[in-house]
Amino acid sequence: MVVNNTYFDAEDAPSMDIQISETVLREALENIYNKKFNVKTDIEPYLYKAVRDIFNQATDEAFVSSDHDKEFQQQFKHSNEVFSAFKVHRAQNDMAARLLDSNGNLKSFNQWLNDVLPIASHQCGSWLKTEYDTAVLRAHQAADWQQFRRERDVLPNLKWMPSTSLHPGEDHRKYWGTIRPIDDKFWTEHRPGDRWNCKCSLTSTDEAVTPVPAEDVHSEAQAGLKGNPGTTGETFSDDHPYFPKSCDSCPFYNPSLKDKLKSLFTNRVKDCYHCPYVDGCIYGTEKNEVKEIKKEARKQLQGTTITTQNFGREIGISRRSIDEWTNQPHVHYAEKNRMLLNIEEVLDSAKYVGRKSDNSTKPGSKWIHLFETKIQGEKSWIIIKEFQDGTTILYSISDSPNILKGLNER
Repeated sequence: MVVNNTYFDAEDAPSMDIQISETVLREALENIYNKKFNVKTDIEPYLYKAVRDIFNQATDEAFVSSDHDKEFQQQFKHSNEVFSAFKVHRAQNDMAARLLDSNGNLKSFNQWLNDVLPIASHQCGSWLKTEYDTAVLRAHQAADWQQFRRERDVLPNLKWMPSTSLHPGEDHRKYWGTIRPIDDKFWTEHRPGDRWNCKCSLTSTDEAVTPVPAEDVHSEAQAGLKGNPGTTGETFSDDHPYFPKSCDSCPFYNPSLKDKLKSLFTNRVKDCYHCPYVDGCIYGTEKNEVKEIKKEARKQLQGTTITTQNFGREIGISRRSIDEWTNQPHVHYAEKNRMLLNIEEVLDSAKYVGRKSDNSTKPGSKWIHLFETKIQGEKSWIIIKEFQDGTTILYSISDSPNILKGLNER
């Protein structure tokens, strides 16, 4: 199998026992067997959420102590969502292909279960463990890269450190000790982490640069590990075998007639991590998550007040605050809703851009205050309402620049 070949040379066994719970796996298998969703165009929600959370755990391990890189961390997590969507789509279709017997009749659930357990064991077991372990390493490398950039005035060069693996591969040995400037193209073409489970690392230094080692046939990054995660904000690259080779072969690409006509005159370039069709499928899978977020937000936030260092006033959070926020359409719907559970931290890092008159017909409304934040690198504006009596409440969030119209007072 292609993925088996991709992971064949992983240096060591994964360091943690990462697995999908039997309950989640059973629910997912029952959904596939009972055709509760379209396996060709949709994503099984239970398995997707479990896989996504595992990769997000890997990201959180790397960025746990960073206060500087919240936006970059969120970008990383979106890449985890996309990768998880394609991984689960691959798994569910491999298993759905075994539903019928040689006569074209539907197998009993238990018979089918026995037939697909080896697939589940591979894709939700050994493959997932290798992916998780590499995701941890690449997230750490990405977090380190942000630190390198902050320190570049003092430590302008990077040094390739030897692998800590008990059984290091030979591919990277010739690069050990190589020192190049942080902006050198060498780090775009070669870097620790472009092999599955690679345990080499970089360190910043002011030591003198060294020559670039000679290229060879083994220098190219392995599938899924191209690009520098410290600059792309992606855990894995979209040349991994889970991903389609082109938009036309993508299971989530479902263009409207207008988009189909447009594609006749333009060559659509595959960009899975910034694709509205992929995001739309993820959004559909995560609709049920809104209920969970609302429930948790009401438990944690409803009836509380928060303060932010860039506003200096108490902001109330009501049931309506939670409903308005979670119901608001948004291009990054899932990420927008998850932000609510960390709203005080989000507001602390947001930029206050000013206020404007509130044209609402609700009695007592006076001002709308706007705070600029970013989700997946794109601007959004958090809305705080102020009333005649001076009280303020969290109201909603918008991704439309039109919200800035009429903004004229600080």
